[in-house]
Amino acid sequence: MSTQVEGPQRHKATFPEEQLHVRLWHDPVLEDLGHDPRSPYVERFWVSILGPSATLLLRRLALGLELEPNGFALECAAWAQELGIGMRGGKSGPFWRAVDRTCRFGAAQRSGANLAVRPKLPPLTMHQVARLPKHLQASHQAWLAKQLPRISSKPGRVA
Repeated sequence: MSTQVEGPQRHKATFPEEQLHVRLWHDPVLEDLGHDPRSPYVERFWVSILGPSATLLLRRLALGLELEPNGFALECAAWAQELGIGMRGGKSGPFWRAVDRTCRFGAAQRSGANLAVRPKLPPLTMHQVARLPKHLQASHQAWLAKQLPRISSKPGRVA
């Protein structure tokens, strides 16, 4: 339940966890073939799937893990405010929904106050591409056609 506080912040949000312990979720395949959350691919294609808040959260998590590869403590209320996604707390608040979306789409995995985050996102699945607007579906198809020769020429890959 929100309570009144002094100062510029009108309400103090209450989250299911006040703090998350963020750590790297190693995935050798995605680390080789995946896309950094700050990449043009994620900006162009994943944002339609994840939503803008979850995408921005992943971008910030990637930066945090780049700066602190052994993990870091994420203060939920502070991050919600920094990301500009609202201070409404609880499981249905915008910050927690963004965390849940990162987990639902496999970019992160939460267990209590622990959040394991993949450093890269996979290419979209065929089902996800089908959910994109038509112009992005065509753009993704063109992107994929350019990538296939590069991917198949990597050592250890079958063409």
